[in-house]
Amino acid sequence: MLSARGTKWAAQIGFLHGHKNEYDPVSNPEGTISFSWAENWLMHEDMAQFINTHSQFDQLLCAYGEGYTGTVRLRTAMAKHLNAHFKPAQAVDPEEITFAAGVTDLNEVCALLTCNPDNHEAILIGKPVYGSFSRDLGARTGVDIEYVEVGDTEQFSPDCVASYEAGFEAAKARGVNIKALMICSPHNPLGQCYPRETLEGLMRLCAAKGIHLISDEIYALSVFKWDDRPSEEFTSVRAIDPTGIIDPSQVHVLYGMSKDFSAAGMRLGCLISQNKDFTKAARSICCFSSPSQFSMDLAAKFLEDQEFVTNFLEKSQRLLLQSRLLAEKLLTQAGVNFHQKGNAGLFMWLDLSNYLPLKQTKGDAWAAEKLLYQRLIEAGVVLSPGQGYHSPTPGKFRFVFCLKEDVLREGIKRISRILTHPGFYVPSDESSVSETGDAS
Repeated sequence: MLSARGTKWAAQIGFLHGHKNEYDPVSNPEGTISFSWAENWLMHEDMAQFINTHSQFDQLLCAYGEGYTGTVRLRTAMAKHLNAHFKPAQAVDPEEITFAAGVTDLNEVCALLTCNPDNHEAILIGKPVYGSFSRDLGARTGVDIEYVEVGDTEQFSPDCVASYEAGFEAAKARGVNIKALMICSPHNPLGQCYPRETLEGLMRLCAAKGIHLISDEIYALSVFKWDDRPSEEFTSVRAIDPTGIIDPSQVHVLYGMSKDFSAAGMRLGCLISQNKDFTKAARSICCFSSPSQFSMDLAAKFLEDQEFVTNFLEKSQRLLLQSRLLAEKLLTQAGVNFHQKGNAGLFMWLDLSNYLPLKQTKGDAWAAEKLLYQRLIEAGVVLSPGQGYHSPTPGKFRFVFCLKEDVLREGIKRISRILTHPGFYVPSDESSVSETGDAS
């Protein structure tokens, strides 16, 4: 017999376990193609080659070593990396960095350290947004999330600050105390970057309200440049001098190895904070989610080789651009609309509202979105439905575009087949595939 919370978790928290029926053009041509997991498949080979040439296993890695939250060597290497690529207004010190087994865990840590659920305290987040925040921040902590309307695809101008403030005041009027504002920068799922002016506005808002600003910058260096349209540039909140804007102890950054470095399986994320008490508290509970000594050793070797890192990132950004352009071409040929802006991250925001099977759901558009999602699964392709990302309108889907070319082509071909044959649907049991399909 389970506890009440155990029963709740078993029913509500999705997870992967066991064999994946993945598509392979030769060995498994009928397998499933997933566009839901935000991984850069284009750079796995390069990362694997680096690991295979630097994986000499020192016997010291068999021990607990320096502890649970990042070796001195790894934190030093990460600080140098951040100082080189994030252009911080004040250099990042290794003592500001805390490691854990992925940013997914650090999301939960931030919720634990900013909110007391028994006091009706919550975190403010704009929507649409990364769908698994609700799981990461609230599943085990009991912390609530206050989602605020900041515009479906136009939430990056300084005007969004007024929407966040309105959301803060609306929550306050209901007796909910907002303790932190959290953003994805670059944004997931829209793939856009926040301009410096907007970030400054959000920092001033957090200062005025006395709340934390948590910036998830996991896609910071997965930013490519368009050749045929204006490109956006990533600006870290740490690149903005906080003097006269906000107390730096209120600003925290999340980063890791999973996205920019195609190393999700390494399970390494870090919290960067100038707040010594916040850092101390984070380290005290990150002992429950410690990364392995082997992962930390490999990551340190990788980050120390900044010449390799620079070449790796340049190649990654070049391949992301190529794959994005191919995906746009194939989706346009298939009659699929998508959000045009954005040159960051690993995904696109599709608009399949014209293909929702509304007749079969008696006009219920959200039910139609779920039905279309199920139809796509039956056709062997998985997208992430917009409802899981708190999309204001039904029919949106997140689509990860950085797969191998043959997989990308086959997957879009399957999507096109479904959209051009709306009557196709084979009833089946509810799929166990995560609808947001993501972790960091």
